[in-house]
Amino acid sequence: MPRPAENGAGRSDLGGRGLLRLRRIASVVPRKVVTLVVLVLLWQLAASLNDHFRLYNAILVPSPLRIAAAGWDLVASGELLVHVFASLARVAGGMGVAIPLGVVCAFLVTSSRAADTVLDPVIEALRPVPSLALLPIFIVWFGIGETTKVVFIAYSAFFIIFVSTAEGIRNIDPILFQAAGSLGMSRWQTYRHVTFRAALPQIMVGIRIALATAWFLIVGAEFLAANEGLGFLINFSRVWFQIDRMLFAAAVIGLLGLASNYLLLALEARMFAWQERRG
Repeated sequence: MPRPAENGAGRSDLGGRGLLRLRRIASVVPRKVVTLVVLVLLWQLAASLNDHFRLYNAILVPSPLRIAAAGWDLVASGELLVHVFASLARVAGGMGVAIPLGVVCAFLVTSSRAADTVLDPVIEALRPVPSLALLPIFIVWFGIGETTKVVFIAYSAFFIIFVSTAEGIRNIDPILFQAAGSLGMSRWQTYRHVTFRAALPQIMVGIRIALATAWFLIVGAEFLAANEGLGFLINFSRVWFQIDRMLFAAAVIGLLGLASNYLLLALEARMFAWQERRG
């Protein structure tokens, strides 16, 4: 039985490895930021050359400075924050429904033959149906309120989380279940301490992919059934031919998706420091 000092050293070692993973993630970010900055500078250079040589229509492809100016107007007026918070709330609400539902359904399908027989065929039949094709139906069923957007995001994210979780459970090493049985664990204890923890890395991968998909699809939802949000801002700017505002809103969506992805990566680094130790 390990002594308390050894337990403390083990926790310290795991914490150190977790910090090491966080540093690795943080070291990647500046390089990618530099790449984006270089691309933006090249774009601005092309726009400056276009002012003299008229190589393309500057209204259709505004320069980064024009896009930044349009963005500053949105920030100064407070309009941008309204749209950002609206989209954030819808994505968070949809993910808040999809994550527990997808995980629970995956556990049911992988642990119960009856659930696998009844539930899995329904999920697999619905999974290939494009979520955008169902958006008009959701509008008819739930109206144009917030419920439609949340249901739409939840529906789209559910299948990704379900498949990722189910595959994570099916790929668990059988030795872990044998060890749990030899220790006298109950079925619930096995689910909690073995199945869930072993599948958690794969669940987190599914959540990251589902979140990226949610940011992609929120634009479509806000195109058709919203009066605020980044998707609405893009569509409204399209009507008034404000290309600079459209591109700025699209850039904000990309930055929000990038930030949420790195936040989840940082969370994984803290949660799964033991993977570094095992490796």
